[in-house]
Formats: sequence, structure tokens, C-alpha cells
Amino acid sequence: MIIALGAADAGPPAGLACLPNWYAGTVAHLPDGGWGLRLDAGSYLPWVLEPSAIVPDAGDPEQLEVTALSDIYRPPYVAGTIVPIDTSDAGAIEDPGRARVEQLFLSTYGADRKTVESRMTSIRFMSQRYAFHELAGEALKRVVARLQEQLKTNKRLMPFLQNIGGTFIWRRIARSKNLSTHAFGIAIDVNVERSHYWRWTFKGQPMIWKNKIPQEIVDAFEAEGFIWGGRWAHYDTMHFEYRPELTSPLCR
Repeated sequence: MIIALGAADAGPPAGLACLPNWYAGTVAHLPDGGWGLRLDAGSYLPWVLEPSAIVPDAGDPEQLEVTALSDIYRPPYVAGTIVPIDTSDAGAIEDPGRARVEQLFLSTYGADRKTVESRMTSIRFMSQRYAFHELAGEALKRVVARLQEQLKTNKRLMPFLQNIGGTFIWRRIARSKNLSTHAFGIAIDVNVERSHYWRWTFKGQPMIWKNKIPQEIVDAFEAEGFIWGGRWAHYDTMHFEYRPELTSPLCR
């Protein structure tokens, strides 16, 4: 639904108009604030702010503070073939999909631990069951179906899908005041021992992008609206999170 609270020369940007397909809120236009999303609690998230709402902390992407919705699409998330990333100037690189407007997540998935926990469902991932948010659970089930089909002819994928790092846990990102997407039950870490993470670089050593996660696993997740941490210069190759606005053609 779109509410016109003031004159707008054109309709809402596609990246804004698509958000109510997955997130709480109504697209609106304010006379003095432009396009944005009015949340159910009454607060308003603007589409743009000047200057940019992204506030980095010494090049650490896990410290990003984001309040403008347009910033979640910058830079664009590009699915498909795995491409190695040049991390020689990682401090100047924005990781696609890493910018998140936390208030949007709180309004959609739950404003506190108790509320989020009450909306968990149990999803079988290979041989184990894990808690996942009800709004993302069906998407994860479809990922599992894709992976099981791949496993019929490609057994080498199984070690990456066993002993996974986990799904729901109410916590903040390490060294950050921001909540992890694991706190909302919309993220899953595959086998940690077969993954790479940028903070594991030894102090004083150059950060070099590394990855072992097979293309087939990445494809299965991205086809169902998940983004992959291996697309980031500050890589987290075990990590997949449900962010359908970043992979859907509706938002481009």
C-alpha cells in the first residue's frame, strides 16, 4: 500500500516500493521528508538523507549505522558466479548487503528477544532441526530442497552442510552495538571449519579474500532470497542471511 501525504513528482523508487512485500510498513510521501516507509509503530524511515546515512567506523563494516533505506542497496548485490574480491583497499570498499536499517528488522521480525523467540519455527536442515523465523522459514525450506536435489549427484557438498555454525541466537555483532541478523532468526552459518572470515587474518598481515564454499551452495541460497557473506571484501563465507529485497527483480 502507498499513502500519498504530499505531492510527489513521480512514484516511489522501486527499491522502496518493493519493501512491504517482506517488511512491516507502508510506503508514504511526506511534504517535507520525501519518500519513505511508515512503520506500524508510527515511526518513519526516509528513503534518502543528505549527506549519506552510512557512517563507517575506520573501515569496519560491522560498525555501520544506517537510517536511510536507499543505503541498503549500495553497492548493488550481484548474485551468480563467484568472483574473487580484491581486498588490497578493503577499508574503502562497501560490502553489498552489509548495510542494514535495524529499525526495519525490529519492526518486522520482533522488537525484543522474547518476541522474536515466539515467532520461531523449526526447520530441518539436512539431518538436524534449527530455529528460524517464521517469515523466512519457507524460503529456507526451499533452499534445503534445492540442496537435497544437488546432493543426489554431488556428494562433495555434504561436508559443507554438516556441523553448521547455527541459526538463531540473540546477540549483537562482535565489536558492534548492532544486532546480528542471527538475532532475528533470518541467518544461517554453514560449516565453520570449511569457511573463512576476515577477522581471522593475523594482526599485521594483509587481508586476502578466501573461499571454499562451492558455487552450488551459493546458488541454492541466492535463488531463494538469501545473500552470501562471500560477496563481501570483509568476507564471511559461512554466512547466509535472508534479504529478498537485494535479490528480487521487483526492487531493481
